[in-house]
Amino acid sequence: MMKAPSLPLLAGAALLLAGPGCGAKKQASQDVRKASVISMAPAEDGLTRQAIDINGDGSPDVFNYVRERQDASALMVRKETDLNWDGRIDVRAWFDDTGALTKEEMDGDFDGRVDWVDHYQGGRRVLAEVDTDFDGTFDLFKYFEGGQVRRKERDSNKDGRIDLWEYFDEGGNVVKTGRDLDGDGVMDVREG
Repeated sequence: MMKAPSLPLLAGAALLLAGPGCGAKKQASQDVRKASVISMAPAEDGLTRQAIDINGDGSPDVFNYVRERQDASALMVRKETDLNWDGRIDVRAWFDDTGALTKEEMDGDFDGRVDWVDHYQGGRRVLAEVDTDFDGTFDLFKYFEGGQVRRKERDSNKDGRIDLWEYFDEGGNVVKTGRDLDGDGVMDVREG
């Protein structure tokens, strides 16, 4: 029998389930009470996969991939979540050896394709890649400093090159912009 890792199984479960309004919060609380570990089994790369049923329907909604350690509690390496309970993974998150989040991929329109990727350094988001029109190509890139968006770059004409830049101040206001007019990926016009 495999020993259960000492992890907070339901950390964030209420956040994953809660939507707008009080009713959703109440429903999330009820669903979290139903949450249970369905199985624990060996996975790839020597990890242990913990399948959790959040909504009590008997099917797993969250998969925690953990690495057992000799001198410490198990370490979460990856987490996969089915947000809309359709049996497909909608969010994947990876963690480093300190437990800090390093990358998170999301399928925002539930079509099975990643639409948003957040990259983290030291547990802080530094870059977000977004497919704004869900066509399979990232066309918006947000760069973060100190937890705030400081620059956005867009490929607005879908040619695979950045053609619009926006720079933000500490208050989130656009202070400079730039455009590539001839399609070479180099800023031709600057404002601000």
